[in-house]
Amino acid sequence: MNVVSTEIQKDFLSAQRKNLKVLLVYPNTWEVAVANLGFQRVHSLLNQIDGVQCDIVSLPNNWKPEIQNLHSDDLRSREMNLAPQDFDMIAFSISFEPDYLNAVLQLKYFNIPLERNKRNKSHPLILAGGSAIFINPEPMAQIADAFFIGEAEGLAERFFNLFTQSDCENPRELLPEAAKIKGIYVPHLYDELYEKGIPQEPMSSLAPKFPLVERYWVEDELSLQTHSEMHSETSVFKDMSLMEVTRGCIWACRFCTAGFIYRPPRLPDLDKTYDSLTATLEKQGKKAKTIGLVGPSVTDHPQLVSLTKRLVEDGKAISFSSLRMETLTDELVDLMKQSGQKTITVAMDAPSERMRNAVNKAATDQFIVDKCRFLAEKGILHLKLYSIIGLPNETDDDIDQFIKVIGDVQKGYLEASRKLGRIGNLTIGLSPFVPKPGTPFQWHPMERVSILKKRFMKVRKSLSKLPNVKLSFGSPNEAYLQTYLSKGGRDLIDFFKKYLDSEHDEKKALNNCIPKPEDIVYRQYQQNDFLPWDIIDHGYRDNFLWNDYQRGLKETQTPPCDTATCHVCGIC
Repeated sequence: MNVVSTEIQKDFLSAQRKNLKVLLVYPNTWEVAVANLGFQRVHSLLNQIDGVQCDIVSLPNNWKPEIQNLHSDDLRSREMNLAPQDFDMIAFSISFEPDYLNAVLQLKYFNIPLERNKRNKSHPLILAGGSAIFINPEPMAQIADAFFIGEAEGLAERFFNLFTQSDCENPRELLPEAAKIKGIYVPHLYDELYEKGIPQEPMSSLAPKFPLVERYWVEDELSLQTHSEMHSETSVFKDMSLMEVTRGCIWACRFCTAGFIYRPPRLPDLDKTYDSLTATLEKQGKKAKTIGLVGPSVTDHPQLVSLTKRLVEDGKAISFSSLRMETLTDELVDLMKQSGQKTITVAMDAPSERMRNAVNKAATDQFIVDKCRFLAEKGILHLKLYSIIGLPNETDDDIDQFIKVIGDVQKGYLEASRKLGRIGNLTIGLSPFVPKPGTPFQWHPMERVSILKKRFMKVRKSLSKLPNVKLSFGSPNEAYLQTYLSKGGRDLIDFFKKYLDSEHDEKKALNNCIPKPEDIVYRQYQQNDFLPWDIIDHGYRDNFLWNDYQRGLKETQTPPCDTATCHVCGIC
């Protein structure tokens, strides 16, 4: 009989594959790495690809940027105990722009040239992905050989299959072919577009020679079952397992990347995700006392209440990444209390009604006061409110309004708490606005650091004496750096090199690099200006984001993203 069984064919094809060793790098400490769902998901996906062996490495928990060298043991992979140079490819998983600096340092520790044009076939191929990358990959474009623009499910398999199924000795020769895969960006193919790191013409006039890189996203919601795969006693989420509840967000707050770069919003099957998490824990012989529910707006999921009931029945405590006030019902809050939840974090998002309209969050001051009182009356001991300061067209009057609202919230919170015979803490968290690529506010400058500091000081002076109130402030200087790293282009390579040359002193590097960071951070972009991240096509209709930016400046609302009926943005 000449018929070869399917299993034999699979074994034959597997035997023909090249074994590819990939080092997945998280550019932060291990306790942060193991708390990142995206990093864990990619590690799991890569090890499911025939011919791929994926190991991981991060920075040690006691690491500081001032450390000039790491012990060789700290550089070896976690499972196979191999040195970085022993791998065929090194893939960085980058969720936050400040970790660019850590990635640069890790390449230094790995003894690998920073710039891709100074590496040869003896060096591992350098890859990068993660949410920071597909927002704007250009700051790393002189460093990485290829980028993953979009979500890993499906995209990773297509990319790595190209290399495992080829007999080509130098993987760099396959990069032009890899660039044909939707979601793969090979930056050296676009070098001619730039002169001194700056594009010379609008992208619209350069196609098809330099086609836009299409973001890859997962259309099959059934494949979205993302949860903790690694569990560590040293994690910041000790005794907690995480599971993704929503991918994207319907609310389209104009400052938030999640509502735009993850469009369309998708809802995983929560029962299947929890079943998968439970099976993983059992297989590993692990237990989780707390289940952390992760997503931009977890309370939008129609299965959330039923999942919460199931978790309570299983004796699990529940933790939420953050909650929208509008979706906090009696039933949900009662279930959270039953699970042992004593603290709730809710988003106020902006300091005044006017600014909340500007960011596309329809919530009046009185609604916020009433909802906080409601939570206190329900017996929630500790309440955390967070807001952004430094939003487009914000004035001192908006800060005055914020101070008044917090005073009213504190009064109602204390009155409701006293009736229950116990008073916790009201924590107010304020963060500087960072205008992010891929959002309607991408054209807007960051507020001046000096003005932000004055506004923070005003809030501190007015609210610090209120009883049972704690204040937390984000750093304007760190926001400045994040804006620079978020909105920069290929010319940031000069900043990275000066950072390494100045013994990892970011302030000194900022003061000496070209172009000047303030020319990026404080720049008001115009509609037809070239933005470095314009190389990425997120699928929007022309001018959709610009038009929404104009609505924001006029404090006008945009309806939530309804994939069943709305086709305004052009993605659905």
